[in-house]
Amino acid sequence: MIVNEDFWLKDEKGKQIIDLLLLDDQERCEKYCVHAGSFDTLQKYGVHGEYEDIAAHAAVVYINSPLLQACNLIDLPGFSDQPDEVSKDVEKANSAAQIADVVVYASPAKGHINDQDMRRISNLLSLLPVKENESSNFPTLGNLFIVATHADPSISDHQLKEIPFGAARRLYKPLNEGVLKTRREQTNRAITQEDLRTRFFTFWSERPDRCQQLFDDFTKILSEFLPQAHLFRIEREINAIKEANTEKYTKQIEAYQNTLADIDSRRKQLQVLQENEATRKQETQQKRDKVNQSTRELQLNSRTSFQRYTEQLLTVDAVEKIIRNLYDDKKEAKEGLSGYLIEKLQHEAEQIIKVNSDKLTPSIEAFLGSYQEALLKLPNLDISIEIPFDAKGAFIGGLTGLTSIGALSAWAATLGNLGGYILVAKLVSLLSALGISIGGGTAAVISFIAAIGGPIVLGIGLVAALAFAVWGLFGESWQKRLAKQIVKYFEEQRVSDKFTDGIDQFWRDTIKSFEKGANAVEADWKKYIEHLREITSPTIESKDRIEEILKILEAGKDFFGGIPWSNTNLKD
Repeated sequence: MIVNEDFWLKDEKGKQIIDLLLLDDQERCEKYCVHAGSFDTLQKYGVHGEYEDIAAHAAVVYINSPLLQACNLIDLPGFSDQPDEVSKDVEKANSAAQIADVVVYASPAKGHINDQDMRRISNLLSLLPVKENESSNFPTLGNLFIVATHADPSISDHQLKEIPFGAARRLYKPLNEGVLKTRREQTNRAITQEDLRTRFFTFWSERPDRCQQLFDDFTKILSEFLPQAHLFRIEREINAIKEANTEKYTKQIEAYQNTLADIDSRRKQLQVLQENEATRKQETQQKRDKVNQSTRELQLNSRTSFQRYTEQLLTVDAVEKIIRNLYDDKKEAKEGLSGYLIEKLQHEAEQIIKVNSDKLTPSIEAFLGSYQEALLKLPNLDISIEIPFDAKGAFIGGLTGLTSIGALSAWAATLGNLGGYILVAKLVSLLSALGISIGGGTAAVISFIAAIGGPIVLGIGLVAALAFAVWGLFGESWQKRLAKQIVKYFEEQRVSDKFTDGIDQFWRDTIKSFEKGANAVEADWKKYIEHLREITSPTIESKDRIEEILKILEAGKDFFGGIPWSNTNLKD
């Protein structure tokens, strides 16, 4: 089945969201199907030829294969040789990378892992799920496969064996102080050059000795390590959901029982709350303004800090020192240096943003806390309103559907294992797979989880290839000449400006998403006040309504407390 581009949903920035659950929607498949047929359909519409002008975006292929019982394979056209920011192929690859549990990166054996490969593998690694944290048995970097394709007989066995060693050495240099450093912190594991080398494989289908290791390792990941990691995650999440929601329902039941026992007092509390609403709005708005003010200050700080770092890194003397410390081989330095420097810039930008994002969290907490304070500090009353208002839940609900929420991802991380919020959102895709419909669909939830749970990735589009002109300047060392050319090249390519543009966009996303979340909280607050009126009215219907709510809460408590989940086969 060939589908067009409109088959996929898009985020708020118009980028595609690859959601494989959409393939279960028959009406959608029929609406956006360009052509359907047997396997010869691929030969017509999947390659260059007379049918290449049709509006085809992806081919959905169903094959009777045991492998596909364990995974979905997404085959991409590659990154192409165009600059990343203008390539449609890159857009497809980046969309698929958002949902990948395992990445197989193919690069020809001849010229294996060039400068552009290094940049792309770095970006893919930053997005790749950290399965090591879900199961201690999961191999280090086990869901990354880097394959030297076209390993034909013209390459000797000795040359073939040397390819992974040389490629791992070249790749390790730029990644070691960037994405691998971050991954060490995430996993609390040492990641050595040898660990990276074990993720390199060769492929030539006519020679089993040149592809069997790939088949064996890939099969082991899919049949053993990945399922085990998923089961451990499900175990933790379901137990967390059970615990968090049982506790939540218990507190709500108590609150509604107390309200039922003394509705007259609750009615007086509501009256005072309404009289104090103007003051509450003023205080809430002040704290809301404080978040936006802090965001703008942190944006400026991020720009200034990064520019200061760039000015120190991208000088001829500093770059020459890096060359002398890292490279003995002139050719390797020419091919790998730009990737190394970009990796350094990427890592520093992300670290600066992370530190500043953490600084915004107290202001967000103060804003959300202002709603709870309104319930606790009722003038001239000794007791507060017990019916809970979930400001954090309302705020997160307002963010659903956004894929770029900036510094709010750092705030979301402070919610810990997200016992009542994001864990429930993660469960949506599981429930949908079981045929239980969730309002809004799963694509928005998948994007939302990626936004709040994923790493800070600026995704700067850069042309990593560096073509040097004549090695002039007679009398200077090759290291000095190379340093001068690359500094000049980075200035011409406005590399620093592209990063600062990305930093600015990150903080603009923060303001936009915060305002969306804050509006959702205010809207839910109005509904909350209306609910309090409903259950404290002097009519008999209010008591009936509370008793109805109590029955629902009791059923919810019993449901979460009684979920029969236990997997005794898990050992870690």
